Amino acid sequence: MNLNDKFPIRQVHLDFHTSPDIGGIGSKFSKDNFKQALKLGNVDSITVFAKCHHGFCYYPTKVGTKHPNLDFDLTGAMVDAAHEIGVRAPIYITAGWSHADAIKHPEWRSVSKDGSYITVGGYDDSKTPDQPKEQYSWHTLCLNDGGGYAEHIYELAEEVCRRYEKVDGLFFDICVSNDVCYCESCKKGMLEMGIDPNNDSEAREYFIIKRGAFMKKCGEILKKYHPEATIFFNSGGAEQGKPRYHEFQSHFEMEDLPTAWGGYDKLPIRAKFFSNSGKPYLGMTGKFHLAWGEFGGFKTKEALKYEVASMALYGAGASIGDHMHPDGEMELATYKNIGYAYEYLEKIAPFCYGGESVADLGLYCSASEDVNSGVSNILLQDQIDFGVVTNNNFSDFDTVIIPERAVLNEDAIFALREYVANGGKLLTACDSLVKDGKFLLDMGLTYLGEAEYDCDYIESIDADEKVPDAPMLCNYPGHRTETDGAEVFAEFITPYFSRTYGHFCGHKNTPYDKDSKRYPAIAKYKNVAYISHPLASDYNKFGSLYHREYFLKALKLIYKGGAMKVSGIGSQGRCTVIRQQDKNRYCINMTYAVSVKRGEAEIIEDIMPIYNVKAELDVKESIKRVYCGLTGEEIPFERCGSKIRFTVPELLCHTSIVLEY
Repeated sequence: MNLNDKFPIRQVHLDFHTSPDIGGIGSKFSKDNFKQALKLGNVDSITVFAKCHHGFCYYPTKVGTKHPNLDFDLTGAMVDAAHEIGVRAPIYITAGWSHADAIKHPEWRSVSKDGSYITVGGYDDSKTPDQPKEQYSWHTLCLNDGGGYAEHIYELAEEVCRRYEKVDGLFFDICVSNDVCYCESCKKGMLEMGIDPNNDSEAREYFIIKRGAFMKKCGEILKKYHPEATIFFNSGGAEQGKPRYHEFQSHFEMEDLPTAWGGYDKLPIRAKFFSNSGKPYLGMTGKFHLAWGEFGGFKTKEALKYEVASMALYGAGASIGDHMHPDGEMELATYKNIGYAYEYLEKIAPFCYGGESVADLGLYCSASEDVNSGVSNILLQDQIDFGVVTNNNFSDFDTVIIPERAVLNEDAIFALREYVANGGKLLTACDSLVKDGKFLLDMGLTYLGEAEYDCDYIESIDADEKVPDAPMLCNYPGHRTETDGAEVFAEFITPYFSRTYGHFCGHKNTPYDKDSKRYPAIAKYKNVAYISHPLASDYNKFGSLYHREYFLKALKLIYKGGAMKVSGIGSQGRCTVIRQQDKNRYCINMTYAVSVKRGEAEIIEDIMPIYNVKAELDVKESIKRVYCGLTGEEIPFERCGSKIRFTVPELLCHTSIVLEY
């Protein structure tokens, strides 16, 4: 169940990383200006700052270091102003990056195994003060429980909690930017636990244990004073690949900046993953163009509208990043843009939150984020809605995809075997279900081994207009199998040789050897389909539409499509369906916009309408009415068996269609 109908969804994340070389800090701050900005932005929550990456606090502190050019409690003034108009104000505390603390206490810095300090962004201690400094370059400090800096953060958090009568939440930043530390405190702690610091895997496990203990203690401090407050640990707390930190979060804030950090399709799979958590989750973006904390950088209001609508499409609330000017005056132009987006989000919220997905296709995530991104993009671009398998809930889905580089433990393997035995359908790839040289399930194939060459060529056996009628290059070669009852739908052949200095042909890859042995590339046996190649990886990196089509060809051998089908919105259209059982209705949400590469950035500029989108929803209930959620405009529909068919007259950026029963 999506819980965002009970949680703020129109948030601003307000940064204030401010140099000691700038004077007059907060000199133009006024509650009236602050409240005006929040009202203009239609904001229901704003994360305000208590300590920044420079290492300074913005309130009178006995624990930390107050900004040298601040003469009042700026943190408290912002909290009070927000509360006066009914807006939440969680408080931000930097954790892993703190320049002043790193200079004053070098023993608090994180250390690599070779004894060098861990930094980010190319920070170079040897640079002279007049040399240019790289963007996002900071010292990294060790937050592992038991160290001096962790104790400092505990004291700071307690000071904040005791100072303010009402603390809505704490947001700790830069909490897991590395995965191991060999500072003196950590090495001592490892030895006390019987861990050899030279054992890399044990050192990483120690890091996880102690970083988790840090998060747990921060939570205990907060709950002692403010039991209803929220807590989140950024840079680690909302990453799929770091599940051991998820328990310490009250909610999830999925940081992103689509123009520069992974594009507009990074959010969906993360949102689908955290939708299973039982906790609220927010998408994060910024008003900025290229970088967080970018002064003078702007997105257009239409781009922000599309971004927050896309978050809502996947059940995520929204958080938009801003950075206050050092003088403390809120930039109203920024909040006009935010307000434009959030007014729209407020209107569509009833049709996006508080429901359950009807997706019957599940993705068991790979150990590789690139693979997950590849599969997600393939499905999104074909308007195939999907969910994410968590806690081995295979039986929640009609069909499950287990892509390349997936890692299943014994419990997952047992649950998967039971799922397939009971008629569940499976698509898997490469050697994700191979152990000791054999498939873990009866695939109708014999596993022969990994690829022998640096590339190979796939070719469809049956006629298919969507792929070339000729061998097609796979940049990542397939695993070798032979059929033992499986029906083969595509094969692959190998090149004459791998490209080396001793053997090469032309500019790039060696051509295919027409006389080479053919291996199954796509095969099906009963309710299981198999892809020999890491097509998701290939598509994610190289973007060939034909790799996407081959993946879909394999999927559609066993999966006949979910409850929702749409046509006419191209590969850039997105569509999800939720069922709001308490309201006796289904809500279909669609978005459409085309991003383009402009220099370093992925930009949304022209949002054009799409007309006459044909849609079909398979439902059990007797549908009484179909209409546009925002306008109430009735949409004619027809019933064909269990399918409701209708045409959406116009899709401009986003639309919500409601089917009442």
